[in-house]
Amino acid sequence: MTYLNDVVLIAAHSARSQAYVQTLAAHELMPSHALVLGEAPPSEAGPPAPAKIVSGVLLPDLSIPLSKTLADTGVPSTYLATRDINATEVLEAVRDLAPRLVIFSGYGGHIVKAPLIELGIPLLHIHSGWLPEYRGSTTVYYSLLEERTCAASAILLDTHIDTGPVLARKHYPAPPMGTDIDRRYDTAIRADLLLQVLRRYQASGKLDVLMHQQREDGNTYYVIHPLLKHLALLSLPEN
Repeated sequence: MTYLNDVVLIAAHSARSQAYVQTLAAHELMPSHALVLGEAPPSEAGPPAPAKIVSGVLLPDLSIPLSKTLADTGVPSTYLATRDINATEVLEAVRDLAPRLVIFSGYGGHIVKAPLIELGIPLLHIHSGWLPEYRGSTTVYYSLLEERTCAASAILLDTHIDTGPVLARKHYPAPPMGTDIDRRYDTAIRADLLLQVLRRYQASGKLDVLMHQQREDGNTYYVIHPLLKHLALLSLPEN
């Protein structure tokens, strides 16, 4: 296992964080520390869906707790009771660890505010969507409706929504009909791009910017209507 020195993962108990650590673990490339926010939810009922490769990416096994993967891979972890990325204890923990890079995988809907950004430590976020064309929420479904593809973009967070410098972008095929997009495929494509960015960072020790976004460019999307989401799911290719 390779540990990226001075790289910290801020993680929620979420499908996205599970996908991130499972993909990184599968390729033996892990952060040097994890800050885990909030309490773990109860275990899900029903049979687990095992990890598997679909359309070239690893769908996570969501029955495996985040804490187990971190422990199994030997990543030192600090558990904080708060779910709030902007809480004082999160800010203090990041300041104490003093990493060169933070991978952000906090809870959805929480916008990182100025105090954390102003620490001057790059905050790496993987957005589900091709930036700047697809900013905002549930963009994976709008992309499926309009282009029949999915995408992910790696950015450095700023104080606005999905407007930071872009480090990498990648298109992914639409997954087969019946795939859990919200919790498995969307998180898997983000994890795949994260792995690529971290591999480049490991090799060069720096984050190369692909493009700087202009806030007036592109489009911002909002939570998709259930009917449009259903149409997007119907557009998926048959197995």
